[in-house]
Amino acid sequence: MPKKRKAKQAIVIGAGISGLAAASALADHFERVVVLERDEFEGATPRPGVPQGKHPHGLLAAGSSALNELFPGFAESVMRAGGHVSDVGMDVQVEFPGVPAFPRRQLGIHFMAISRPQMEFIMRTRLEERGNVSVVSGCRQVAILGEPDGRTVIAASFQPREGPRQTLPAELIVDASGRGTPTIDFLKKVGLPEPEETVIGLDINYATALYEVPANAAPDFKASITLAQAPEQSRCGYTMLREDGLWFVLLVSRGLDKSPADEDAFVAFAQDLRTNTTYDLIRSGKRTGEIARYVFPESRRRHFDRATTFPRGLIPLGDSICRLNPVYGHGMAVAAKEAIVLRDVLAAHALSDDPLDGVSRDYLQRIEAIIDDPWAMSALPDLAYPGTRGQRPENLQEMLEYQFALSTAATRDRALHRLYVEALHLVKPASVLNSPDVVEKVKMLNA
Repeated sequence: MPKKRKAKQAIVIGAGISGLAAASALADHFERVVVLERDEFEGATPRPGVPQGKHPHGLLAAGSSALNELFPGFAESVMRAGGHVSDVGMDVQVEFPGVPAFPRRQLGIHFMAISRPQMEFIMRTRLEERGNVSVVSGCRQVAILGEPDGRTVIAASFQPREGPRQTLPAELIVDASGRGTPTIDFLKKVGLPEPEETVIGLDINYATALYEVPANAAPDFKASITLAQAPEQSRCGYTMLREDGLWFVLLVSRGLDKSPADEDAFVAFAQDLRTNTTYDLIRSGKRTGEIARYVFPESRRRHFDRATTFPRGLIPLGDSICRLNPVYGHGMAVAAKEAIVLRDVLAAHALSDDPLDGVSRDYLQRIEAIIDDPWAMSALPDLAYPGTRGQRPENLQEMLEYQFALSTAATRDRALHRLYVEALHLVKPASVLNSPDVVEKVKMLNA
């Protein structure tokens, strides 16, 4: 039987969730994997390079499954750190506009609730247990280097904390930098075209505070979601219990409706939401620490798969290829699923005479199916707002009406509720919600 040949070295740019997931996917296929990160690490604390790191991050069911594959026993690591692996149907209070609150049902679909810095810390710790993965901090001005014709990447250079600029050879480079600047800069430098892009302008405003809630006043859920009545309103509220027993409270608005920056404005904003769920949690607790704010201007999807020529050994991953509206929580799950695809593509090529030939092309083609659903699921409600910038489908109103009918029907039928959650959590393709049987059931339950 042919023996798999490990390539020598792979480099990952960025040590966020996507970069760490990618490093795990690469570890079995390369003698050495080096992760280059601009920030310094201080345990499980927020990093300057992750401005959204102080805000709540729930890992959707598909993301939880993917990280458990990449880091066996990851769910147990999360729980040992104090995080929660919770049933989506039983432990989340879901409040959609115009729809009865979803009944609390055990659906057997689980998400992970833990702070972003703690999740990264667990992933870094697990990678350190692998003898061939190194995570190097303080790496600035990272650049991708390639052959003069730009058809193959060969190295990455960076400025370390001290000393002269360094260059590391690589047979494969994963750009998990977030904005994808190293990839775009490389394409420009070698004269290759930049990818086509689809952009949806959003101007999302975030404000997050932590609250200490006494045990006797704590709600009977682990997380809550209160969405706005679009397009008349844009204010949403989210809460999530984190690993240290504190509660994240996230308030979201759009456009000129800026996020609150002080305690009085924060409380008033919560009172203005459609339900009292978020406000009741605030009222029963005490804020600790500062209010963190964040602005997300636009969703951006780069269509690298359409390029006629793409450099061998270059892999954009996570936000470098598609930045999704974080309100819907898809980003980490999509990145983790992309890392699984990368692992599987490398495995499929492992017995070839040239194991890296065609890897970039195959990867870019296969991840499109992963991105399509979350992109569409976030674009649909976003485009309902008049201030959103982007091309609207001609049947937008019809699609929104079906989404409302589907949500309403899902509150009335356990099987449909489960299917709905499976699609929202990227466990099943969104197309299952538009099958003839489901459409007919939605009509019947709304009759």
